[in-house]
Amino acid sequence: MPLLLVGVNHRTAPVEVRERLNVSEAKLPDLLQSLTALDGVDGGTVISTCNRVETIVSSTSEDVIETVVEWMAERARTSRTDLEKHLYILRHGDVVKHLFRVASGLDSMIVGEPQIAGQVKTAFLKSQELGTLDPLLNQVFENTMRVAKRVRTDTGIGEHAVSIPFAAVELAKKIFGELQGLRVLLLGAGEMGELTAEHLAAQRVEQIFVANKTFERAAGLAERFEGMAVKFEDFHPYLETCDIVIASTAAPHYVIEPEQIERALDARKRRGLFLIDLSVPRNINPEVAGVENAYLYNIDDLQQVADSNRELRQKKAVQAEEIVLRELEGFRKRLVAQDAVPTIVELQKRLEEIRAAELEKCLRKLGPVDAEQRAAIEQLTTQMVNKILHYPILQLKESAEEPQERESLRRTIRKIFGLR
Repeated sequence: MPLLLVGVNHRTAPVEVRERLNVSEAKLPDLLQSLTALDGVDGGTVISTCNRVETIVSSTSEDVIETVVEWMAERARTSRTDLEKHLYILRHGDVVKHLFRVASGLDSMIVGEPQIAGQVKTAFLKSQELGTLDPLLNQVFENTMRVAKRVRTDTGIGEHAVSIPFAAVELAKKIFGELQGLRVLLLGAGEMGELTAEHLAAQRVEQIFVANKTFERAAGLAERFEGMAVKFEDFHPYLETCDIVIASTAAPHYVIEPEQIERALDARKRRGLFLIDLSVPRNINPEVAGVENAYLYNIDDLQQVADSNRELRQKKAVQAEEIVLRELEGFRKRLVAQDAVPTIVELQKRLEEIRAAELEKCLRKLGPVDAEQRAAIEQLTTQMVNKILHYPILQLKESAEEPQERESLRRTIRKIFGLR
């Protein structure tokens, strides 16, 4: 049964194309029902993230690709010609390999990023719940999640931060452990600070306070994180109540001095205070790093962490690719053997019927034989049949990955041996 994938990702399509194809979780049920209602589709699912939208289907014919492309073009409200410029189409074993790599974070914009495995799993579980997966796709996705887990467990590829905002969060975790329940003060609303706050919000911090020279900008950003806007000139008391401070203002001077941190830490009974200075020029006096229980990192510190980890992730990606290839070969062999079982069973049954019938004819001609003689004849004929079956069964179990070639071999063997 052919397995097919039609998709776009951050390498093949600009964001405006991906946006038109993107589907929210709320709309996924209707979309999947629409997909599996297409002529020729036996099972299907859609993986939709900010960086990729991929439609995966199983079908008895590759002709269904045309139908799926038309369906995607209609969804994107564009012509098929315009959409095809951005599409990639994968078939059979290439689909499985691609899904193994995607779920393992090997096909991501940032190699090893951990979120994609969860997104693939969500698509899989939703499709299972709605009944849009056929047995083949169920096997593919179960193995995809197993391989993704093995890659992360065996290589640790997702453990090392490779972006500055992510590096900041990882450093905060090393200091505080779990970040849930902590408070964050965001000074300024620069892009890097905003991205770092996004990562922190994803860790379920208790609250984010935003102070900015323009209060309206602070209010808008605070609303996004369900936080609280603070007038910039009034942020100092929040150094005492917040656990993490992110500075990213356009001020040409320090806005936080060691004396202020000392007072804040005294009020906090010396509980640790994590400060991230993402500003250039810097907003936090570097001498703050010398204050006990104050942990200060600037953008260069975080960049070094990210660069070092990026190189480490690339090395681990090589190990991950090797795991994917081994798992792919194992899955292919299991799938081929599984597909071959009905033909093998019929073939064995057919030759056993012939053997048993011819043996009885032979024994009638021979006349009386004792049990030992009969056993010897039984063994001889059984061994002959097994030797005749050996190579056809071997070919069926180790036949080509391409479904059409496997089907052609099965038809040939069935025809040769007179199977129905």
